[in-house]
Amino acid sequence: MRRDSLYFRSGKLRTGRIFITVFIIEIAIYLVVSSIEFNDPQLLSQFESQQSSIDSLSIAGMFISIFPHNLFAATLEVIPFIGQVFFLISNVETAMIISLEGGSLHVNGLFIFLSLAIFPHTWLELPSYAIATTSSIALIYGLLKRGYNRKEAGIQFILFYLLLALELGVAGLFESIEIYMERTYPSPQNVTYPLLLWIPAIPLLYLLFRLFRMVDRFSQDGGDNKGIPDDPPDDDFL
Repeated sequence: MRRDSLYFRSGKLRTGRIFITVFIIEIAIYLVVSSIEFNDPQLLSQFESQQSSIDSLSIAGMFISIFPHNLFAATLEVIPFIGQVFFLISNVETAMIISLEGGSLHVNGLFIFLSLAIFPHTWLELPSYAIATTSSIALIYGLLKRGYNRKEAGIQFILFYLLLALELGVAGLFESIEIYMERTYPSPQNVTYPLLLWIPAIPLLYLLFRLFRMVDRFSQDGGDNKGIPDDPPDDDFL
């Protein structure tokens, strides 16, 4: 029996725990960086111009603008070695924009982030980038570990990518509907109606979590060709 550790079990990577660690790092970046005051009028102006062009579109138009952009960012994050660097840079830059947006409204950027966090699209989108980085780490491990079944590693990588694409698609749809409601309805309905989207979002989040568990279990059941019969399957996600 091989020695287990926080991120390894029987010579296999515990992708569930990797995901949780990466997601915690992602949230920490947003909490810390968004609370710091920055001064970059050019970056703020570029963001506001882009956001204004998206907000004026229909729900379908917003989705077509949001989803490919987010999927492209996630695709960069799944590239081995490069993806981890891009993950950090992308999150820091986005958190900086939130800070700048807060400054333009004369509030701390952390308040802006927390206000975004009450809407479901945030908790559909952010985990997707953590999944992208997790899949990249798992692929690196699968390619470098001697004796590891690279076919299994490749299949797992594809499954993770399909999962994050699905999750980003759902997140893009929710974000588009939220923006439309915020733009169309008067106060307070422009806030309460988007919050009602939690009703369909909660079961969707649970379904996506179950899909992640399926891919995570694949990494535990697959991997080595020989297998280790005296080691039980890794049911402990945490």
